[in-house]
Parts: sequence; structure tokens; C-alpha cells
Amino acid sequence: MALAAAAPVVLVVGGTVAQLAQPPGAYDAVRQTVSTLAGLGATDRWIMATTLAVVGALFVLVALGLRGVPRAARAVLGVGGVAAVVAALAAQPAHGSSAVHMTATVIAAVLFVLWPLPLVADRDLAPRLRRDSFVAVAAMTVALGWLCAQAWTDGTWLGVAERVLMLLETVWPIRVAVATARGPARDRPAAATGWATLGIAVLAPIVLVTGLLWAQHAWPGPDPVDQSLSALAGLGATDRWIMSVTLGLVGVLLVLVAGGLRPRVPTPAWLVLGAGGALLTLAGLEPQPVGGYNPVHMGAAGLAWLAFTLWPLGLALSPAVNPRLRRASALAVVVLALLVAWFAVELITTGPWYGVSQRVVVLAQAVWPVVVASAVLGRRRP
Repeated sequence: MALAAAAPVVLVVGGTVAQLAQPPGAYDAVRQTVSTLAGLGATDRWIMATTLAVVGALFVLVALGLRGVPRAARAVLGVGGVAAVVAALAAQPAHGSSAVHMTATVIAAVLFVLWPLPLVADRDLAPRLRRDSFVAVAAMTVALGWLCAQAWTDGTWLGVAERVLMLLETVWPIRVAVATARGPARDRPAAATGWATLGIAVLAPIVLVTGLLWAQHAWPGPDPVDQSLSALAGLGATDRWIMSVTLGLVGVLLVLVAGGLRPRVPTPAWLVLGAGGALLTLAGLEPQPVGGYNPVHMGAAGLAWLAFTLWPLGLALSPAVNPRLRRASALAVVVLALLVAWFAVELITTGPWYGVSQRVVVLAQAVWPVVVASAVLGRRRP
């Protein structure tokens, strides 16, 4: 399950770093694909190539580790992972196209869409997993169709279409891994086990990074290394609604995660997480003015950061929580506090890594609920 959850995180983080490595104006994430970032004409192409290869390898390991699902599904997923690794290693040339890369890419994309079909056809599996597998195939087929339409037309949204498909394909194995984490799916009832909460938790950092990249693309002038998320959502930003909606949506998602964790974690933990999500939404709705500060925005954002840093304490201090999760939660508080301190130093001293430190903090804060949702899946609060 951990390997499955790692795949979308590796993809988003690796893609973000690879894009930031390109010279200003040299790459358009809306129109261009990740193959361009891994191609011979890209700056530091090894970043994206390694990212794609690692994601493919993770799929192979997930396929080997899945239990209680049809062998055909595991085989298709594993072959898709191998094809993804081949596509990563066979780079696109600076001009033109590599037949090996394109063939491997198409094979991987199609297999990742089709591998849930054996789950749909297996009558021994839990009905909910079968239904969800059908929905997943349908959603990924639609995304694949959109990508093909973009590739065969002017490609205005080619990069976005590809990223939507890749995110869907990398998130779905988490659902299957969760369903089989506590024994074969055919041996367990179809009762809700909290997978929806886990899915929402995984979605939050994906929405955050996607919205951030889109907002930076819409306002290419400032340097992201020295630019805050608040500036991207401020009244002086180009298309500021992108970052405002992103912050608001991530806040709402975290409130939903808190609600889903309610029967599984101590009350102080989910209450503080939910409060942080509500405050983040408020910060997104209250923009910074041009050349000044909005006290509501600053207060809500600061309290949200505090909540996202401290909510794991509710887990660390509860004797009813699994000891391993308690220790991990205590470590999470320490790490998050250190990251916030780094950002505070950059902010106070107007340091050169102001924007980077903030992005690292918010990403870490968004990822931790995924860990907790995975750890407490199917459990009830004592």
C-alpha cells in the first residue's frame, strides 16, 4: 500500500522539480508533455526520466505485492510498469520522435487503463471493488480519449490532458492496494473501510501542486524560488483565481479528510486538522492587496499552518493509538516544526529560498494526512 501511495507523490514532486529546472519560458506545462521534460532537448532531463522510471518500477512492485486480485490484473499492471520504465529510458530526441519511446508510452498508457477490467469481471471480489473498478476504467478511458483528441488536434491542452490521465492511473492502484491490505478482497465484506478518506487525502497534495503549477504558468514573471503562494493568490497576480481556488479546494478536502478520520483518530487530532482546512479556505478567499497585507489572510494562513503542524500531536499523545503511529506522529511534528522554522527564518531575513521553503512546508503538511489515513484505514477509535 505504501508503494502504491508513493507513485503519485513521486510523479508530482519529480515533475515539479523537472519543470522548475527548465529556463524561464522554455517549457509550457499546459501544452507540452512530460516526455519533453525527459527528452534530449530538456535541461537536466535526468530528473523527469528518473521520475518516470521510478514510477514504472513502483507499479511493477505493486503488481507483485497485490494479493486477492486476479492474476490477469496483476500481470497487466506489471507489464504496464515495465513499459513505463522503457519509455523513460528511451528518450525523445530534441527534434522528432523516438519510435521506441512512443510505442512504450502508448502500451503503458493503455495497460494502466485496462488493468482493472479483470477486477470488474471477477464475481468473487467484493461488489464495491468491482463497481469502483468499472468507474475507474470509464474515467481513465475518457481521460485517454481527451489526450488522443489533443494529440490529434492543435494540442492546446495536451500537457494538462496527459497529466490528468497520469494522475488517475497512478492514484487507482492505491484503491486496490487498500482493498487488499488486510487480506484478499474476496474474503472480506464490502463494508466501508475508509478508502474514500484515503483517496481524498491523496487528492489534496495533487490538487495543491497542480494548482500551483498552473498559477505559476499564468504569471511567469516572478521567480517561484522567491515568491509565496499568497502572492499568486493576491490582487496583484495574473489570474489570481487559480491559486485562490486551489487553496480553498485543498482546505475543503482536508476538512473532508478530518471528517473521515473522525471515527478512527482521537478527537483533538481530527478537530485541529479540520480547523486548519477551514482556515486555509478562508485564507484563499481573503487575498493579499497590492503593496500591503490583509490581516484576515495573514491570520488565517498563520493559524492554518499552526494547525497542520500540531494536529499529529493528538495522535502522538493518545495511549489508544498504535505505538508505531504515535512515534511517527511525534516525529512528524518535529519535522514539520523545523520546516516551519526554516520558512520563518527565510521570511524574516528575506532569504533567497523564501518561496522554496514555503512550498516544502505546505507539501509536507498536505502529505502527512495521507500517511495517517493509510495507517488507520478500517480501524475504529477505541
